[in-house]
Amino acid sequence: YETDIFRPLIARVEALSGKAYRSTLPKPGSPGDDPQERTDVAMRVIADHVRTLAFGIGDGILPSNEGRGYVLRRILRRAVRYGRRLDMHEPFLHKLVADVATQFGDTFPEVRRKAPAIERTIAAEEENFGATLDRGIDLFQAEVARLPQGASISGDFAFKLYDTYGFPRDLTELMAREQGLAVDAAGFDHLMDAQRERARA
Repeated sequence: YETDIFRPLIARVEALSGKAYRSTLPKPGSPGDDPQERTDVAMRVIADHVRTLAFGIGDGILPSNEGRGYVLRRILRRAVRYGRRLDMHEPFLHKLVADVATQFGDTFPEVRRKAPAIERTIAAEEENFGATLDRGIDLFQAEVARLPQGASISGDFAFKLYDTYGFPRDLTELMAREQGLAVDAAGFDHLMDAQRERARA
């Protein structure tokens, strides 16, 4: 990340967030032991993910609920969630597309040519996911606050976040890891399988 591939994008995230990047690295497996480490991780994730989104959408992949479109949607939602770490609560990711297009437009002319459409696609996804993300974060924090010491996030709660509020399981697992908690993945999968059976019936 200390190269001219990423630093211009990180500098743009600094400008948008009003926070400084210090190149700190958390210990392996840690989400960050102090606020600066967590800030730096968030900026690196955002810089990395917006490149993936711009290239993917530029190649004609649109965020969706299946296949490669779902991969893009998950990447986008993960980046938006890391934006919350930087106190960015309004759509911001689409504002980085022009920087990607400027930086890589000579090598990937389709990104420069399609930049306005890429921006619109990302902005729409950000708008749609914003309220879901904030609601899911509030519910998750309330659940963590009531858990006894050493407990894990139940599959039932993770499934409720997903099924009722549209909150992705991978974000629940990410936030749990940051709190040093596990998620009952087997319980989640059992409830998901039961839902699929009901749908088939």
